Amino acid sequence: MSSELFASYESEYNALAAAIRQRLDRTLPELVGAERRNALNTTERELTEVSELAEQMGMELLTLEGPERQRAAPRVRQYKAEVERLRREARKVSQGLGNYESNRRALLGDSPARDLSAEEAGLDSDHRTRLLSGNERLLRGSERLQESHRIAIETEAVGASILNDLRSQREQIVNTRDTLAQADAHIDRSQRTLRTMTRRLLTNKMITTGLIVIGASLVLLILYIKLTR
Repeated sequence: MSSELFASYESEYNALAAAIRQRLDRTLPELVGAERRNALNTTERELTEVSELAEQMGMELLTLEGPERQRAAPRVRQYKAEVERLRREARKVSQGLGNYESNRRALLGDSPARDLSAEEAGLDSDHRTRLLSGNERLLRGSERLQESHRIAIETEAVGASILNDLRSQREQIVNTRDTLAQADAHIDRSQRTLRTMTRRLLTNKMITTGLIVIGASLVLLILYIKLTR
């Protein structure tokens, strides 16, 4: 079950990391001003999420079986390295945005009041974006908790089934042991009966042999008496 949870984290990580890469490589270079700032803020939040997912995979890695853990460990290290690389790229884009804004104000001669108003508007938009992102993260966290709860219930059901099987096997073993004990008792009685019959046969044989010897002796004695007269 832990492998299923690891696979769920990995799938979510791959989807989110792909979205970040696409935004850094394609979307952000085409945006300017507030739109670019909002996109950068979204990227920063998603980077935090993929970092958390990578850490979750690292913890789940400890619960995997030996061969499966060996296969998954290099991927987890690769994911963590990728998160750091994406962070560096995001910082470069953010620095480029700061330079762009400074050059724009210098060229257009924007007044401080206009800059302040634009900055406040950007902050309001950023605040709304943060709230929406926070709600999305809460929803995803709730979904992960529900998935973990489902896996725990399935694990409990499997454990109960295994316990029932073990109990049934134990009963079968006990019944088999009782049957073997009864068979041993019957064998012992049969052996005693055979020994008794053997002794009786030997006794009867000895008696028969004795009678034959006595009869033969009497016949010889009678013949001797008749011959000597």
